[in-house]
Amino acid sequence: MLSTRRFTVAVPVTAVRLVLVAALLLPLLTGGQPARAGVLQTISDFLSLGANTIREIQEAIRVAGEEVRVTLEQLRGDLAQIMADLQRAYQDNLNITLNSLDAATRNKLLELQALMEGVHEKIQEDIRLVSAEAQEVIRQASLQTRRVADELRRDLEEVIIVGGETAAFVLDRAFYNAILIVALVLLGIGLLVFIWLLFTRRLPQGGLSRVLALLFMALYLVVFGAIVLVPQARAFVMTATGLGLRERLEKITLAPRILEVFPETITIGTTREVQVWGSSLTPNNQRPTATIGGQSVAINAASNEQIVLDVSTLGVPDGSTDLVLTYTGRDPLTAVVRVLRPTPVPAPAELRITAFTISPASPVERNNARATVTIQNAGQTAARNFHVQWRPRATDTATAITRSVAQLDPGMSASFTFDFAYIGAGTFDTVVVVDPFDRVAESNEANNSVTRQVTVQPAPPRQARVTVTFTSVTVHDDADPLADGELWLDFIVGGQTGRFPSSGTRSVNSGDTVTVNRTFTLTLTEGTDLTIFVKGTDEDAPGFPTFDDHDDMGTVSRRYTSAASWGAGTHSERSTCPDGCYTIHYTITAAFLN
Repeated sequence: MLSTRRFTVAVPVTAVRLVLVAALLLPLLTGGQPARAGVLQTISDFLSLGANTIREIQEAIRVAGEEVRVTLEQLRGDLAQIMADLQRAYQDNLNITLNSLDAATRNKLLELQALMEGVHEKIQEDIRLVSAEAQEVIRQASLQTRRVADELRRDLEEVIIVGGETAAFVLDRAFYNAILIVALVLLGIGLLVFIWLLFTRRLPQGGLSRVLALLFMALYLVVFGAIVLVPQARAFVMTATGLGLRERLEKITLAPRILEVFPETITIGTTREVQVWGSSLTPNNQRPTATIGGQSVAINAASNEQIVLDVSTLGVPDGSTDLVLTYTGRDPLTAVVRVLRPTPVPAPAELRITAFTISPASPVERNNARATVTIQNAGQTAARNFHVQWRPRATDTATAITRSVAQLDPGMSASFTFDFAYIGAGTFDTVVVVDPFDRVAESNEANNSVTRQVTVQPAPPRQARVTVTFTSVTVHDDADPLADGELWLDFIVGGQTGRFPSSGTRSVNSGDTVTVNRTFTLTLTEGTDLTIFVKGTDEDAPGFPTFDDHDDMGTVSRRYTSAASWGAGTHSERSTCPDGCYTIHYTITAAFLN
């Protein structure tokens, strides 16, 4: 019989489970292989390994990335509290063996060990725990660890452990206490009955009957005294009879529980599935029904550890709401999730040409044609720093006229005018383009231009004021062999006539330049020519018997077209020189009147 001094009643369940986790974590943090149950035999071993684990976690925190540092800090704090709880609970019974624990507990510990081995492999790949794959494995392992620990905790809620160096019994506390009370009552009643029998001499006075009666009384007192005084005796009664233990553990084991919902925030239209992690989520293969915010959601997949909900069609209001799993004959499970509706992203700018007119509709060449363009931003975002361009001839970018626009707010319109004079008659395609340089991101880029056809009428002939000014004449040969030449000039300009000098003659010698200053102003129609004719004559003295009266000094004849602006500019023309010879100097100016 083990000493009652070494028995512990009411063990902290969380401490037991997490200290075992610590024992498994230690070799991972130190780079070794996970400890097996055959190596760690007693609670004392776990206390030692747990202390080492706390030190190793402290070292790991220094090198861990920011992503896992918070998790390690939490683990360190939890583990320190576990060690304190475990030390207090098992201070008189540290040699209890792992093999003494129930099979369910041992199986869950092996499951934890397998999870930790997976984490160990990832840590070996990246000791600082920064790779995305390693972080995901650790997150999943952490969740599974919490699930297994929760199952262990529920297995031992309202349960006590009675044991010694080599044995342990897991008992239901309620039945344990009931047996103790019943044993005390029966022991008290037995003592009273036996004392009464002894003092009233009601027992047989001799022979075998008296001996058997005394033996029965002694055995009765020993059995019920042991049940009252020795915990192992009560444990033996419960384990031998199974009184309440199996029913209690089955009830606890099959009770579903939610451990985590991932993600906890559901974004309407973005989140497709929600994972509900827990334990015994499908008790006896029974699937629950699920609602979020009162709306039923489909279950895509389900197991004891995980239920996957389809939230692709969820349409509940924003805010925190209940996720409820409902079971037949059981209390529903509830978790809180947050539902968000993403802020609608404003539609991009949408530039459209709502009006495009040309006035006059059929312009006349060389006359102004005015294009009026109205654009609108039909989008939900302001359009900034773009251009509006009119190409009078669609294929001629050299004639394009561009206006810049600093900003056009959503729903707003703006109008622009462009002026252009077509050179040449005919029918042309003309196009207006908004945002020709693609400065604005739009929802539709295909409606940024409008093309029209325009017919340009031929312009009526224009009239011009043409001025011809004869400035001077240079005499090369005065045609008079004996004396000075007596020169006069006859002008015919566009049908107008004139003479220099206006009367008489001008005495000149060969080599002289004489100022003429004769001006003719004409109104000419485009398409007609300007003709200039000049005739020079040297006058002889009348009745001179030897020579003729007059000598021909030659002519100058020129024709200028309107296409060449009627010869606008300065000219010097030499005469034909049949006898005398000269060069006439003149200027022409032309200005259109319409």
